[in-house]
Amino acid sequence: MAKEESLRLQAVMLHDAGMGVSAISSRLCRSRQWVYKWVGRSSLGGDWSKSLSHAPHRSVNKTSSEMESLIVSTRLELESSPHMESGAYAIWHAVSALGKEPPSIATINRILKRRSLVKSKIRYVKSGIEYPEEPLNMHLMDLIGPRYLRGGKRFYLLTIISNDTRYAGVYPIFDKSALEVTRSVVSFWKQYSVPDFLQLDNELSFKGSNRHPRGLGLLLRTALSFNVIPRFIPVGEPWRNGVVERFNQKVERTLLLQTHNDFDELALHCSEFMTTHNTLHHYSTLGHKTPSEINGDLNTPLSPLAEDYVVCGKPALDYMNINEIHFIRLIRSDLTVNILNTELKVSPSLAHTYVEAVLLVNEHKLLIRQDGNTVQDFWFVMPVI
Repeated sequence: MAKEESLRLQAVMLHDAGMGVSAISSRLCRSRQWVYKWVGRSSLGGDWSKSLSHAPHRSVNKTSSEMESLIVSTRLELESSPHMESGAYAIWHAVSALGKEPPSIATINRILKRRSLVKSKIRYVKSGIEYPEEPLNMHLMDLIGPRYLRGGKRFYLLTIISNDTRYAGVYPIFDKSALEVTRSVVSFWKQYSVPDFLQLDNELSFKGSNRHPRGLGLLLRTALSFNVIPRFIPVGEPWRNGVVERFNQKVERTLLLQTHNDFDELALHCSEFMTTHNTLHHYSTLGHKTPSEINGDLNTPLSPLAEDYVVCGKPALDYMNINEIHFIRLIRSDLTVNILNTELKVSPSLAHTYVEAVLLVNEHKLLIRQDGNTVQDFWFVMPVI
């Protein structure tokens, strides 16, 4: 029995034995009000000596059962839609669109968790090594695949998204050749805007060929011809392209779960997905706005590529352009950095840090930069452009 309950029982026993309230108060080191309270409570019977809950009898802000049911049904409805997100933010906006006032995002998450509608996530833990800051006006691209249509026809999806506005594109292609990839990127630039940077992983079709590693491929030449700086993430670190990787997860759990009877139907579904994403998906990082809404808020106008531009052969590069290519690399204990299949030894002071290797194509130089400062440079001969 808890000490406090024992004192309450003693107080009542002493009172029933004829002891006065003041005497009981002094003996048990409790106030007279306390004695009166428990003597009065003893007349109620039952477990009168136990403490009662201090919780309010009625919660003013408690979500109604009708609203909770609406949240659950909205979640299930969004999950069944081919292109829609179904998280707490998406539910909040969907309920608002019905003319009802939804509870907070935290409350929606609690309801989903209580109904076992939330999947646990593995949290990303930073390595502690400083990574180069990402530039503004950058597009991130990636490939999904191979996947297969009915009948075994293989296809890939090229995904590309703006790091600033989350405006995105998804383009089905038959293979991951440089021509197919470049045409898809150009299609996005025609539809949306030409960026200052294009971030990509180290897929061979993005760079060129192993036979001629310094011979710039079609995608790199096309980007450089429009003053777009290609930016390669570290080898084996796909999470450095995190925005497009998370976008790919949306594509996987929505678009790719649909049935595509042929390539034309797949292309139609990709177009529908792009429209839905860009106009209806609300991002918390965008202040709960959609990519299209953010585009309308931009102070600087978009600069889409001319509609009549056609990808046909490698464009010649202009010596008047900057023609830079950036490679983010982690320097390990062997102090080796690999750029276009060429291994170079760097300063021991750079061990276990990230550097940005900047290839100056016109000047045949490679600059090793850290924190915006050039710490080393190499002669790096490039083919005649």
